[in-house]
Amino acid sequence: MNEFGNFLYELRKEKGMTQADLAQALGVTNKAVSKWETGEAMPETGLLLPLSRIFGVTVDELLAGKRAERLTDDGSVCNEKIFYDELKKHMFTRGKDDRTKSPSEKVCGAICGAVVMLGTFVYVLLGALANLWHPYWIIIPVCALSCGIIGIVFDLCNADKRNRKLARGENPFVGGVCGLITLSSTIAYLFVGVFTGLWHPCWVIVVGAALLCFIVGAVGGALTKPQDK
Repeated sequence: MNEFGNFLYELRKEKGMTQADLAQALGVTNKAVSKWETGEAMPETGLLLPLSRIFGVTVDELLAGKRAERLTDDGSVCNEKIFYDELKKHMFTRGKDDRTKSPSEKVCGAICGAVVMLGTFVYVLLGALANLWHPYWIIIPVCALSCGIIGIVFDLCNADKRNRKLARGENPFVGGVCGLITLSSTIAYLFVGVFTGLWHPCWVIVVGAALLCFIVGAVGGALTKPQDK
């Protein structure tokens, strides 16, 4: 097989396709695909783009008979397929390791799920039986904000996460405390606004929380000891 045919064969095998599958996808005969792979013939120009889309490569790569290469940050060569695999992994995991969740993370997730489900059930029940849809819509955002508070508390109690932040020279409590202040003040503002209608003057609650977070961040940063490198 020539380079194009060999590359096409490898791509087809990687995709788990038979010659019949590829032929059907392109609207050609099995014999035509077989001739491409053995080097007896080349596909028509109009079929190169559909081929590239099926196998996730460029037309140039098809014609060259190999995937393009990229240089990594350290100057080493990185195969194009590996590059895109790593890119997709980063996009969907935000760069985090694909690891099993710890027991505390599982417990936190279970509690948050229970809070959301219970809150939704209570809201629907109040709305359906007592027609209290309006004031008690507050249950849904409060449940969501409460889940944030629960997550922060679990993170603050996680020694490993605290140690990782310390290793980066960060105060392990500043972010959590500011998060608790922000979420708690938002819940308080919602309650005051919904049940008293004092949305306008009480926006000062949120502003005050933001200022308090600024103070906490400044003090926490000053108290954090830099780590020896």
